[in-house]
Amino acid sequence: MAGTEPSAMRTESLRRRFRWPLALAMLLACATAARASVPDVLHIDPVQSYAGFSVRLIWWQSVVGQFNDVRGQVRIDPDRRTARVHASIRVDSVVVKPSRFRERLLGKHFFDVGTYPDILFVSDPMPLSLLESSHEHLKGTLTLHGVTRPMTLQLYGAHCPAPHLADCTLRLRGWLDRTRFDMRAYRALVSSRVHLDLVIHLQAEPEPSPASSAPARASSS
Repeated sequence: MAGTEPSAMRTESLRRRFRWPLALAMLLACATAARASVPDVLHIDPVQSYAGFSVRLIWWQSVVGQFNDVRGQVRIDPDRRTARVHASIRVDSVVVKPSRFRERLLGKHFFDVGTYPDILFVSDPMPLSLLESSHEHLKGTLTLHGVTRPMTLQLYGAHCPAPHLADCTLRLRGWLDRTRFDMRAYRALVSSRVHLDLVIHLQAEPEPSPASSAPARASSS
Protein backbone atom coordinates (compact mmCIF):
# COMPACT_ATOMS: atom_id res chain seq x y z
CA MET A 1 0.00 0.00 0.00
CA ALA A 2 2.81 2.36 0.86
CA GLY A 3 4.29 1.80 -2.59
CA THR A 4 1.09 2.76 -4.36
CA GLU A 5 0.66 6.14 -2.60
CA PRO A 6 3.56 7.91 -4.41
CA SER A 7 2.26 6.57 -7.72
CA ALA A 8 -1.25 7.90 -7.01
CA MET A 9 0.20 11.24 -5.97
CA ARG A 10 2.22 11.48 -9.17
CA THR A 11 -0.89 10.68 -11.25
CA GLU A 12 -2.91 13.39 -9.50
CA SER A 13 -0.05 15.84 -9.95
CA LEU A 14 0.06 15.11 -13.68
CA ARG A 15 -3.71 15.63 -13.92
CA ARG A 16 -3.45 19.01 -12.24
CA ARG A 17 -0.48 19.98 -14.39
CA PHE A 18 -2.38 19.41 -17.66
CA ARG A 19 -5.80 20.57 -16.48
CA TRP A 20 -5.18 24.32 -16.92
CA PRO A 21 -3.48 24.09 -20.34
CA LEU A 22 -6.38 21.94 -21.55
CA ALA A 23 -8.95 24.41 -20.23
CA LEU A 24 -7.06 27.30 -21.84
CA ALA A 25 -6.90 25.46 -25.16
CA MET A 26 -10.65 24.86 -25.04
CA LEU A 27 -11.31 28.57 -24.35
CA LEU A 28 -9.06 29.61 -27.24
CA ALA A 29 -10.81 27.14 -29.55
CA CYS A 30 -14.21 28.55 -28.58
CA ALA A 31 -13.01 32.11 -29.12
CA THR A 32 -11.55 31.21 -32.52
CA ALA A 33 -14.80 29.53 -33.56
CA ALA A 34 -16.82 32.55 -32.47
CA ARG A 35 -14.51 34.88 -34.42
CA ALA A 36 -14.72 32.69 -37.52
CA SER A 37 -18.52 32.74 -37.41
CA VAL A 38 -18.64 36.55 -37.80
CA PRO A 39 -18.07 37.78 -41.39
CA ASP A 40 -15.63 40.61 -42.08
CA VAL A 41 -18.07 42.38 -44.43
CA LEU A 42 -21.81 42.49 -44.93
CA HIS A 43 -23.21 44.12 -48.07
CA ILE A 44 -26.19 46.46 -48.29
CA ASP A 45 -28.81 44.93 -50.57
CA PRO A 46 -29.92 47.77 -52.93
CA VAL A 47 -33.11 45.93 -53.87
CA GLN A 48 -34.53 45.66 -50.34
CA SER A 49 -33.00 48.84 -48.87
CA TYR A 50 -34.25 52.41 -49.15
CA ALA A 51 -33.97 55.82 -47.52
CA GLY A 52 -37.20 57.73 -46.98
CA PHE A 53 -37.71 61.37 -46.07
CA SER A 54 -40.47 63.88 -45.53
CA VAL A 55 -40.54 67.66 -45.25
CA ARG A 56 -43.48 69.92 -44.45
CA LEU A 57 -44.57 72.82 -46.64
CA ILE A 58 -45.90 76.08 -45.30
CA TRP A 59 -49.48 75.21 -46.25
CA TRP A 60 -49.41 72.04 -44.12
CA GLN A 61 -48.82 69.69 -46.99
CA SER A 62 -45.84 67.34 -46.82
CA VAL A 63 -43.50 66.25 -49.56
CA VAL A 64 -42.70 62.55 -49.07
CA GLY A 65 -39.81 60.95 -50.91
CA GLN A 66 -37.76 57.79 -51.09
CA PHE A 67 -34.31 56.99 -52.47
CA ASN A 68 -34.38 53.51 -53.97
CA ASP A 69 -30.67 53.01 -54.64
CA VAL A 70 -28.82 52.52 -51.35
CA ARG A 71 -25.52 50.64 -51.50
CA GLY A 72 -22.49 50.02 -49.34
CA GLN A 73 -21.09 47.77 -46.65
CA VAL A 74 -21.00 47.07 -42.97
CA ARG A 75 -17.35 46.38 -42.17
CA ILE A 76 -16.82 44.21 -39.12
CA ASP A 77 -13.82 43.91 -36.82
CA PRO A 78 -14.24 40.40 -35.32
CA ASP A 79 -11.47 40.99 -32.74
CA ARG A 80 -13.01 44.15 -31.31
CA ARG A 81 -16.58 42.93 -31.97
CA THR A 82 -17.43 46.22 -33.65
CA ALA A 83 -19.02 47.22 -36.96
CA ARG A 84 -18.94 50.34 -39.13
CA VAL A 85 -21.52 51.32 -41.73
CA HIS A 86 -20.46 52.78 -45.09
CA ALA A 87 -23.55 53.71 -47.14
CA SER A 88 -24.00 55.57 -50.42
CA ILE A 89 -27.35 56.85 -51.73
CA ARG A 90 -27.87 57.77 -55.39
CA VAL A 91 -29.75 61.07 -55.42
CA ASP A 92 -31.33 60.50 -58.85
CA SER A 93 -33.04 57.33 -57.56
CA VAL A 94 -35.55 59.49 -55.68
CA VAL A 95 -39.29 58.96 -56.02
CA VAL A 96 -41.39 61.76 -54.57
CA LYS A 97 -45.01 62.60 -53.88
CA PRO A 98 -46.38 64.89 -55.17
CA SER A 99 -44.34 63.91 -58.26
CA ARG A 100 -44.27 67.48 -59.60
CA PHE A 101 -41.65 68.34 -56.95
CA ARG A 102 -39.08 65.81 -58.20
CA GLU A 103 -37.42 68.02 -60.82
CA ARG A 104 -37.19 70.90 -58.38
CA LEU A 105 -35.65 68.69 -55.66
CA LEU A 106 -32.97 67.47 -58.07
CA GLY A 107 -32.17 71.00 -59.21
CA LYS A 108 -29.55 73.47 -58.01
CA HIS A 109 -31.71 74.94 -55.21
CA PHE A 110 -31.87 71.60 -53.36
CA PHE A 111 -29.89 68.41 -54.08
CA ASP A 112 -28.09 69.75 -57.19
CA VAL A 113 -27.74 66.21 -58.51
CA GLY A 114 -25.47 67.27 -61.39
CA THR A 115 -22.81 68.42 -58.93
CA TYR A 116 -23.51 66.12 -55.95
CA PRO A 117 -24.86 62.79 -57.27
CA ASP A 118 -24.45 60.85 -54.02
CA ILE A 119 -25.28 61.14 -50.32
CA LEU A 120 -22.77 59.40 -48.04
CA PHE A 121 -23.09 58.14 -44.48
CA VAL A 122 -20.21 56.66 -42.47
CA SER A 123 -20.92 55.54 -38.93
CA ASP A 124 -18.59 55.50 -35.98
CA PRO A 125 -17.52 52.00 -34.89
CA MET A 126 -20.38 50.42 -32.95
CA PRO A 127 -20.60 47.24 -30.84
CA LEU A 128 -21.97 44.24 -32.73
CA SER A 129 -24.55 43.89 -29.97
CA LEU A 130 -26.11 47.10 -31.31
CA LEU A 131 -27.26 45.17 -34.37
CA GLU A 132 -29.62 43.20 -32.16
CA SER A 133 -30.95 46.19 -30.22
CA SER A 134 -33.64 48.83 -30.47
CA HIS A 135 -33.78 52.40 -29.22
CA GLU A 136 -30.01 52.74 -29.57
CA HIS A 137 -28.23 55.61 -31.32
CA LEU A 138 -25.94 55.22 -34.31
CA LYS A 139 -23.53 58.14 -34.66
CA GLY A 140 -21.47 59.07 -37.68
CA THR A 141 -21.07 61.66 -40.43
CA LEU A 142 -23.40 62.55 -43.30
CA THR A 143 -22.14 64.12 -46.52
CA LEU A 144 -24.96 65.89 -48.36
CA HIS A 145 -24.79 68.62 -50.98
CA GLY A 146 -20.99 68.63 -50.61
CA VAL A 147 -21.13 69.33 -46.86
CA THR A 148 -20.12 66.83 -44.16
CA ARG A 149 -21.77 67.10 -40.73
CA PRO A 150 -22.15 64.86 -37.66
CA MET A 151 -25.30 62.76 -37.84
CA THR A 152 -27.11 60.63 -35.26
CA LEU A 153 -29.75 58.07 -36.22
CA GLN A 154 -31.96 56.06 -33.89
CA LEU A 155 -32.05 52.32 -34.37
CA TYR A 156 -35.68 51.46 -33.71
CA GLY A 157 -35.87 47.98 -35.14
CA ALA A 158 -33.27 45.36 -35.96
CA HIS A 159 -33.44 41.73 -36.95
CA CYS A 160 -29.94 40.27 -37.26
CA PRO A 161 -29.76 36.50 -36.83
CA ALA A 162 -26.71 35.41 -34.85
CA PRO A 163 -24.00 34.34 -35.26
CA HIS A 164 -23.48 35.14 -38.96
CA LEU A 165 -25.62 38.35 -39.03
CA ALA A 166 -26.46 37.78 -42.72
CA ASP A 167 -30.00 38.45 -43.91
CA CYS A 168 -30.08 41.27 -41.36
CA THR A 169 -32.50 44.22 -41.49
CA LEU A 170 -31.87 47.54 -39.73
CA ARG A 171 -34.49 50.26 -39.34
CA LEU A 172 -33.30 53.75 -38.51
CA ARG A 173 -34.84 57.17 -38.21
CA GLY A 174 -33.73 60.70 -37.47
CA TRP A 175 -33.87 64.23 -38.78
CA LEU A 176 -31.62 66.92 -40.15
CA ASP A 177 -31.63 70.67 -40.67
CA ARG A 178 -31.16 71.16 -44.40
CA THR A 179 -29.73 74.65 -43.94
CA ARG A 180 -26.67 73.12 -42.23
CA PHE A 181 -25.95 71.44 -45.58
CA ASP A 182 -26.20 74.70 -47.56
CA MET A 183 -29.74 73.95 -48.77
CA ARG A 184 -31.40 77.23 -47.89
CA ALA A 185 -33.76 77.84 -50.80
CA TYR A 186 -37.47 78.55 -50.24
CA ARG A 187 -37.15 78.73 -46.45
CA ALA A 188 -40.37 80.75 -46.32
CA LEU A 189 -42.25 77.90 -48.01
CA VAL A 190 -40.40 74.71 -47.07
CA SER A 191 -39.46 73.63 -43.56
CA SER A 192 -35.77 73.35 -42.74
CA ARG A 193 -36.40 70.16 -40.73
CA VAL A 194 -36.28 66.95 -42.79
CA HIS A 195 -37.40 63.67 -41.26
CA LEU A 196 -35.55 60.49 -42.24
CA ASP A 197 -36.63 56.85 -42.19
CA LEU A 198 -34.27 54.17 -43.48
CA VAL A 199 -34.50 50.42 -44.01
CA ILE A 200 -31.14 48.72 -44.56
CA HIS A 201 -31.05 45.05 -45.51
CA LEU A 202 -27.70 43.28 -45.21
CA GLN A 203 -26.53 40.17 -47.00
CA ALA A 204 -23.37 38.12 -47.16
CA GLU A 205 -22.75 38.60 -50.90
CA PRO A 206 -22.88 41.82 -52.95
CA GLU A 207 -25.85 42.31 -55.27
CA PRO A 208 -24.67 41.37 -58.79
CA SER A 209 -27.31 43.29 -60.72
CA PRO A 210 -27.85 47.08 -60.57
CA ALA A 211 -30.74 48.40 -58.51
CA SER A 212 -32.19 50.03 -61.61
CA SER A 213 -33.07 46.58 -62.96
CA ALA A 214 -35.35 45.95 -60.01
CA PRO A 215 -38.95 47.19 -59.99
CA ALA A 216 -39.14 50.70 -58.57
CA ARG A 217 -40.80 51.02 -55.18
CA ALA A 218 -43.34 53.75 -54.72
CA SER A 219 -42.96 55.88 -51.64
CA SER A 220 -45.69 55.84 -49.07
CA SER A 221 -47.83 58.87 -48.58
